[in-house]
Amino acid sequence: MLLHDVVNVPDLGIRVLHGDTDALARPVLRACTTDMPDPTRYVTAESLVFTGLVWRRSAEDTDLFVKRLVAAGVAAMAAGEALHGGVPDDVVDACVRHRLPLLAVPDHVPFSRVIEHMTGRMAGARMDRLQTGLARQRQWLSAVADGRPVEELLDRLAQQFGVQTWLITATGVTVTSTPLPDDAVLDGITATALTASRFPAATPDGFTILPVGRGLVDRLDSWFLVIRNRDVRTEVGSECVEAFGELATVVAFDRVRRDERRRAAWEIAEHSALAVPVGERVAVVAESEGHIPTDMLRALVEDVLGPCVTSVDTSGRVVALTGGTEETIAALLRRRLGRLTPALRHDRVFVGVSDRCTGDNVDGGVRAATAAAAAARNLPDTVSVRRSELDSALGLMSTLPADLLRSYADRILGEVIEHDRCTDARLLETLEVFLECDGSWRRAADRLHVHLNTVRYRIGRVEALTGRDLGRTGDRLDVYFALRSRGDCHTAPV
Repeated sequence: MLLHDVVNVPDLGIRVLHGDTDALARPVLRACTTDMPDPTRYVTAESLVFTGLVWRRSAEDTDLFVKRLVAAGVAAMAAGEALHGGVPDDVVDACVRHRLPLLAVPDHVPFSRVIEHMTGRMAGARMDRLQTGLARQRQWLSAVADGRPVEELLDRLAQQFGVQTWLITATGVTVTSTPLPDDAVLDGITATALTASRFPAATPDGFTILPVGRGLVDRLDSWFLVIRNRDVRTEVGSECVEAFGELATVVAFDRVRRDERRRAAWEIAEHSALAVPVGERVAVVAESEGHIPTDMLRALVEDVLGPCVTSVDTSGRVVALTGGTEETIAALLRRRLGRLTPALRHDRVFVGVSDRCTGDNVDGGVRAATAAAAAARNLPDTVSVRRSELDSALGLMSTLPADLLRSYADRILGEVIEHDRCTDARLLETLEVFLECDGSWRRAADRLHVHLNTVRYRIGRVEALTGRDLGRTGDRLDVYFALRSRGDCHTAPV
C-alpha cells in the first residue's frame, strides 16, 4: 500500500505534519512500533514507524531518533499525540530537516487500530497480487510449452511496465538478442549479481537484478534478469520487480530445457567421431583447479565462445574449436571468464588459445593450446588466459603431430630411458638438470646433491648412449628438444 492510503481514512483522522504529494506516494511494506531511544533494531526499510514519543527528553534526542530512522530507510514516522497533547515542534523540525514524512495520530486512536487497518489492506492487496501472479505464470508456462520464445514474454512485460530488460549469463553474455550498452556496464552488473547477499540487487547506475533459478547457489553458471526504467533517473517499482520475479521462474523452466538439449548433444557427440569444422579454426583448452565440475566448465566455454565444437579429453580438460582470430578469442575469454572472479573464491581457471589452424593441423593446435593452458598456471590471476607462443622453437614444436614428437624423442633418448629402467642410474634426471643449469657441472651437482665426478660420469654415459657430444651446440639442442618432445607427449590430450 501507499502512505496516502493511511492518511485518506476519515475514521482514523491521521494528519500530515510534513510530506508533499510525492512523499505520500511512497510504498509502505509493513508497520513497526517502537519507543526505544535507538529504534534501529526494531524497524525495517520501507516501513511506517509508530511511536508514542516516550523516548523524547530533548531536541537532541529527537534529532538522533529521526536520523536513525532515516538511516534505516523507513517510509515515514507516525507520532502519537496522547503523551504530549500533540506532536512537539522539535519533532516536526527534525523530520523536516532530515526529509522524513511525519504523520500525527490522534490521542483517541490506538496504534493497533491503524495497524489493523493497514494489515487488512496489505493482505487484500497481497492476495490480489498472488492471484494475478498465478494467472500470469499459468499463461507464461502455457506460452513456453507451445513454443513461444522467452524473449517475446520479456518484451511484452517490459512494454507493460515501461522498462528495459535483458537476460544475461554470469559471464555477461546476453541470452536474448537485445544487447546491453557496453562491456563496462556488464562488468558492473555481473559483479553485483555474483556478490549480492540477496535479491533483487541494484547497481549504482539504476539496474535491478533478479536471479533465474538458483541464483544464490550456483552463481557461476546462473542466468540473471536485468531491469532498468527507460527514464534512468527513476527506480524500478516494486510491482514491476514482483512481476519479473514471477517471470523468472518461467525462464528457469526454459533454461532447464535448454540445458537438457545441450547435455543430449554432448552424449551424441561422445558416441560419434568429432567432426572438425571446415576452414581455419582456433583451438581453446580450458581446465580448472578446485571444485568446478567439468560439465559446468564446458558450458561456460560454450557460452563465452558462442557456436563452437567442444569435447572433453581423457584428463578432464575442455577442448573447443571456434572461428575467429586468436587475438579476438583470447580477449573474449579474458573479459568474460574474468567476470566470474568474484564467485570463484578457492577455484582457478586456466585457458590456452592456439594460433589459427586447419583440419590438417588441428591436433597440433590443440597441443599448442594445452601447453599454453599449462603455462597459464604460472600466472597469478584467478582466471588466466594465455596464447600459444609460436615465436619460440618449443612453441613451434608443440604444433607437430604427437606421433612424430614421440618418434623423435625415442630415437634420441630411447637407449638412455632403457638404461635407467634397467639400472636406476638416473641418467635422464641428471641430463635434464644439467641442461637447465646451462651445462654447468658444479651447479648441476649442487642441484642433484651428488659429487661433481658423478655428474661427469652420468653425462658421459648419456653422450655414449645418444651418440651426441653435449659440448657442441647442435648436439645439445638435439637432446634438449628430445627431452621437451617427450614432455609434450605426456601432457598432450589423448
